Amino acid sequence: MRFPYQAILFDCDGVIVDTEILSSNILKRMLNELGLELDDHTMHTQFAGFTTHKNLILAESMLGKPLPDNFLNHYREEFNCAIKTDLHPIEGVRELLDAITCPVAMATNAQRAEMELKLELIGLTHKFKTRFAVDDVDQGKPAPDLYLAAANALQVSPEHCIVIEDSLAGIRAGKAAGATVLAYSDVLPADAQIEAGASATFDSMAELMVLLGLK
Repeated sequence: MRFPYQAILFDCDGVIVDTEILSSNILKRMLNELGLELDDHTMHTQFAGFTTHKNLILAESMLGKPLPDNFLNHYREEFNCAIKTDLHPIEGVRELLDAITCPVAMATNAQRAEMELKLELIGLTHKFKTRFAVDDVDQGKPAPDLYLAAANALQVSPEHCIVIEDSLAGIRAGKAAGATVLAYSDVLPADAQIEAGASATFDSMAELMVLLGLK
């Protein structure tokens, strides 16, 4: 199955850079130290893809008390330290981006400074001349704001855009924007992604290239 499109809108974490498991493990460990034990399924389905702000609100709700005042700063320090040594692009993503000839944009729930750092570390800033972070819009994913902004910047109707996502929050955002969503099923089960609104799933960037008609 191939999908028609005029532009491609990419999420960042878990799609371009291999950070979802890294950030999830740090957050899970820090919450465990506070007495909140969460399994990987919960992290991937209820935390992955949402803004850090929403994740901390959810964590406090589950914990039944406020997080320590320095929790967010501690988390960001650990995460930024980790990505400076362990950040890698998703396998095959360079080849995918080199093969794409239509306009592309990035739309991520990460803060702009974090997005810029990740792209710089993996040497892919030049591939995303149009890019939006959560601080550029009123609402992050699962609201459609980021993908609507990206499509508008490329001057392409969202209905003619393909959104590349992995998280349930991101899939819902792309769907709400009116785009066709293709989901990378590296961590989450494909059926959960389809239920969230993905039109198709893929297990590798090579498979995505087939879906996009690039090979």
